[in-house]
Amino acid sequence: MYLLGAAGMGAWGFVFFALLDTRSFGVILVATTVGLVLHGAMYGPQAAFFAELFGTRVRYSGASIGYQLASILAGGLAPLIAVALLDAWGSTLPVSLYLLGMCLLTIVAVTLAKETRGVSLTGETGVVSASATPPGEEVRVPQ
Repeated sequence: MYLLGAAGMGAWGFVFFALLDTRSFGVILVATTVGLVLHGAMYGPQAAFFAELFGTRVRYSGASIGYQLASILAGGLAPLIAVALLDAWGSTLPVSLYLLGMCLLTIVAVTLAKETRGVSLTGETGVVSASATPPGEEVRVPQ
């Protein structure tokens, strides 16, 4: 779902600005709604996805630091970068390309993230409980 949202948002940036240029309230409403749905596809599973990236001993701190740094570095700078690109080029195309670049970075990061299904939450080694694995499958925790 996260990858779908990132890919959709990367492509939608080009369509979004073209629809904004129509200056039609209904079209702008549709453009914004689609953008928010794509953003929701990423934001919905984001908390669980980020939390699973960290072991239980540092899960809250790790996810929190990740959120805060991303808010400052990416969220805080993105509007400034977008306005600078718009001002420098006089077009929304560079802004769309910037959005696409950030979405591609997101896709790479999500693709490289390790699957945590079957990994012990306690950090102990051994066989994960049978309830965490499909019937007949045994998952070993890396040592």
